[in-house]
Amino acid sequence: MRWLAAALLLACSAKDAPTADAAVEEDTAPKPVLDPALFDCTASKTPARRSTTPEACLRDPTCKTRLVVGHRGAGGDLGRIAPEDTLAAYRASIVLGVDLVETDPRPTKDGVIVNIHDTTLDRTTKGTGKVEDKTYAELSAIELKTDLPGNYGCERIPTLKEILELCRGRALVLVDANKTARVDLLVQAIQEANALDWAVFDTSDLAKIDQALMLEPKLMIQPRVHAVADAELIATKYKTHLPVFVEIDSSIFPNKADVVRAMGTRVLTNAFLIDVSVKLGSPASRYLELYDKGADALQSDLPDQVLVALGRN
Repeated sequence: MRWLAAALLLACSAKDAPTADAAVEEDTAPKPVLDPALFDCTASKTPARRSTTPEACLRDPTCKTRLVVGHRGAGGDLGRIAPEDTLAAYRASIVLGVDLVETDPRPTKDGVIVNIHDTTLDRTTKGTGKVEDKTYAELSAIELKTDLPGNYGCERIPTLKEILELCRGRALVLVDANKTARVDLLVQAIQEANALDWAVFDTSDLAKIDQALMLEPKLMIQPRVHAVADAELIATKYKTHLPVFVEIDSSIFPNKADVVRAMGTRVLTNAFLIDVSVKLGSPASRYLELYDKGADALQSDLPDQVLVALGRN
């Protein structure tokens, strides 16, 4: 997994880092103190919103409250709370009190938008083969893999609509459009879930954003900056439809954070390398370095630790 490579990189480059072997084997970050019964298959009800951030701030590009994004729900490669990209993971993120959650929608063979990160089923489920080669009915019969505490026997690959309905009124949802060309189906899911106030169309492909806005002019958007020249282009192109966030790739952040803020909106970036460092024992306060450099929202595999850094957990 990519976190192992990142761990080795940190181990080799940092003076006080653990050895390479320790970097691969140890997870010394404090474990989240969460009862799985609050979000797993035994949960008796959908959790109420716990984020302390005012709802209006989530949609307001000028609001500078420091925000937390749960990657793939409650954590991706480094997650240790609930199986990634499942309804349980999104329930867990709500219980934690995160502000936003990220999704990985892609279409099935019969055109249903489901939520799974990989193109294949092998890593996260007991099935095999490509997601796009299976019907939704076939996917719904496949059990998921997990060794995390809790009861996840009822969990299956969820639809994007299910996630939007779950998170509506509880957490803003980043709808990652990079994994499918079916922009129409993504927009349709947002509309059918009555989630226009709770979904952000998120992609590095500006043509997809334009297509989505043609279908639904009220969509909130998050374009991405992967190269330094992208920031000025986005600032010009979307000055009349201001993004609620602009994601700056972690490889160039904090470059162009000033340009994004000068647009009148906010910077989101991925905290993956700090996630690895915290997983290996660094203090949660390391996340504050990214906020101090210009981030307004951090996407993290360890959202519980970002909340600790902000004094919200």
